Amino acid sequence: MKFLETPSLEYVNSLLDSIEFGDQTISGKLEAYSCKMTADDKRLFRSLEQQHADSSLSRSNSLIEGVQSHGGSPSSPFGDLTDHQMRKKLVHLIATLNASYPDYDFSTAKADSFTWKTGAEYMHMVKNAIMTTLAEADTSLGSSVNLCEQLWQQIEAEVAPVECDIFSYIPDLDSDPLSDGKIWSFNYFFYNHRMKKVLFFTCSCTRRSVGLGGAAESGRRLGPDGDGDEEDDMFFDFEEEEN
Repeated sequence: MKFLETPSLEYVNSLLDSIEFGDQTISGKLEAYSCKMTADDKRLFRSLEQQHADSSLSRSNSLIEGVQSHGGSPSSPFGDLTDHQMRKKLVHLIATLNASYPDYDFSTAKADSFTWKTGAEYMHMVKNAIMTTLAEADTSLGSSVNLCEQLWQQIEAEVAPVECDIFSYIPDLDSDPLSDGKIWSFNYFFYNHRMKKVLFFTCSCTRRSVGLGGAAESGRRLGPDGDGDEEDDMFFDFEEEEN
């Protein structure tokens, strides 16, 4: 994926760089990427495409009896990964993570670490989740800033989210370098096929050190209200809201 220099995002990213309130700090970034692959991305694509093709074939063979009895086909959050286009979507997201976090390698990320939804209704759910999550940060910055409003205006200007497939990256907490020590975190991809563009929005909250020699608290993710019930955390499982 090719990072797109986007001056209009710089101001919002400067606001998201470090927002402090109480003993917490929120940090995030909004980045645009072209789906036109670089030479490195093409090599990664070929490698991952073959890897997931082999994995899908293996799973299809091992489950063929069950598949036949139910009249279906092996699937993932992306649909049937024996489909080249479905694997291509997954590779685009992995390549985006690798580009955004060059110190990590997400090449082994699994399809089940992502969710995928589309449509105006889900887009509004994502918007509401972002606004709710960042409401306290918006208050901390002051009414003159209107972080949430400016953030969503930039998302609309860059990728027209109502046209997008919206993905989220929700990996296993034990193996995710991006959520380690975070109170909460989320990672959204707005994938616009017409524009051949991905807008990646990642944001997290950490506990700041308190007092001399104080260590920042870390561990499991919490909801934005500070409780420890992951099942109530609205940005991890939209399926519950849809039901």
